[in-house]
Amino acid sequence: MRMGTEARHELERLMKVLPTARIVLLDANMERRQATRLALSALGVGSVREVASIDEVTDPSAQGTADVLVVQVDDPEDAPTNPFRFGAGIPAVLVAEVPAQQLVRVAGRTGYDAALGTPVAPRLLYRRIGSVLQRARRLGRPASAVIATPADLVTAN
Repeated sequence: MRMGTEARHELERLMKVLPTARIVLLDANMERRQATRLALSALGVGSVREVASIDEVTDPSAQGTADVLVVQVDDPEDAPTNPFRFGAGIPAVLVAEVPAQQLVRVAGRTGYDAALGTPVAPRLLYRRIGSVLQRARRLGRPASAVIATPADLVTAN
């Protein structure tokens, strides 16, 4: 099967951005966090740093060490507010298992640039990370300053 020109160009852009991306993966569930890290690493992501709590992300010594924040939670109502939503320039992706409408509301309310329903295929997460990075870089300003529409926010599986 031949890949369309637009899809091929998008893949080429992602392949340039993601090998150098520094991802912080926040998830209290250690097994899920490790599985996601290994899957993203296998796809060629630059580096994935695992953290179990939001305090590890907002620690001043961690500032400037990430390009993207990925937050995985069981219940999106327990998702922390994106600590980078106002001006830090780090896009954030929320991953949770809930109906799409609920995920859209929570992601928008808590300041995430994108959201994915679970179970999520590693390649889809990889592509969504690339998309939020591309959007942030293309606009030349913090991704959290972008006004996202509900269609931009969520992909439910």
